[in-house]
Amino acid sequence: MDNGYFDRQETKKLLWNILWITCGLSLVLGLFVKQKSYFPIDDFYGFYALLGFMACAVSIIISKGVGFIFKRKENHYDVDA
Repeated sequence: MDNGYFDRQETKKLLWNILWITCGLSLVLGLFVKQKSYFPIDDFYGFYALLGFMACAVSIIISKGVGFIFKRKENHYDVDA
């Protein structure tokens, strides 16, 4: 059976490489672009990358907690005759 394009190992590796290159490029370009800071905390280099990572991590932790709270048994929708 033929897997889809995004299920192939070489495609997954390519997408991860593109992600890492894009992240690294955005950090390097941050050295050359001066952004206006509105608060003292957002003045240091890489702040927005760190903020995005922390927001993603907190989102994952919260979703794991919500999933634990609303978890159902595997046979929850089975109808007993």
